Amino acid sequence: MTARLVVIRIIAILSVALGVNYILWRWLDSVNWAAWWIAVPLVIAETYSLIDTALFAMTMWRAKARPAPRSAPMGTVDVFVTTYNESPELVRATARAAKRIDYPHETWILDDGARPEMAEVARQEGVGYIVRSTDWDGKPRHAKAGNLNNALFQTEGEFLLILDADQVPDPQILDRTLGYFADDPTVALVQTPQWFVNVDEADPLGSQAPLFYGPIQQGKDGWNAAFFCGSNAVLRRDALMQLGIVGYVRDVEDSTATTLRVAERLLAKEARRYTGIGTIREELSGLRAEVA
Repeated sequence: MTARLVVIRIIAILSVALGVNYILWRWLDSVNWAAWWIAVPLVIAETYSLIDTALFAMTMWRAKARPAPRSAPMGTVDVFVTTYNESPELVRATARAAKRIDYPHETWILDDGARPEMAEVARQEGVGYIVRSTDWDGKPRHAKAGNLNNALFQTEGEFLLILDADQVPDPQILDRTLGYFADDPTVALVQTPQWFVNVDEADPLGSQAPLFYGPIQQGKDGWNAAFFCGSNAVLRRDALMQLGIVGYVRDVEDSTATTLRVAERLLAKEARRYTGIGTIREELSGLRAEVA
């Protein structure tokens, strides 16, 4: 256990212990029941705050600060720039930055708006351009997730870097992330932090989201529960495809089970109708056994 984790756990224990002591005192000795309509909502809010603190302490209990990967970057990469109705010039800037990424890769603009001007931007910048096929006509489109799913079946890279239309990646992003996948074949996702260019580094309000992309994600990582934030992350294609297969199989299992339950009810109903006809009753019994 690292010294950092020891300090985190000591702070977590003290925070929860002191919070419990305070809330007990509030409920047992300090609530002004003569003005309960003000006092009780206040102490309930404070109790909720303690619960939130306890859950955060539990998240941070196994916080994992990962060192740089040991392995060299490897594998083929597709960089996806997702867009729907953003300005073509905005997307152009992102596409140019994506092309400047040092590690060898293919850059694609995924245009869910299917705009001719965006196709022209892709042609001028020398990047790939993907829109929805007619297979999506009349089906749920699932917004950005559907846009990405559509591109999955038109590209072949082993890894995917997902970027929003207004994100400018660091040229070293793939060199600094792909090694994690080589270190551990079970790693499916590497989520990177993001910074906003229009927020000062000294911003006292936390607008750069350092808490979320730092301690919270590290805490979730310790519980094997860090999650994909929708962009500025690298994903292993095989893991995504496996998830899709698992989801498909579960859907088939559920629909099959529902069909069999309905069939069993119908056969039972028919069996009751033919109680006096032995041959039909035997056939129905055989069918019910097959369904079971």
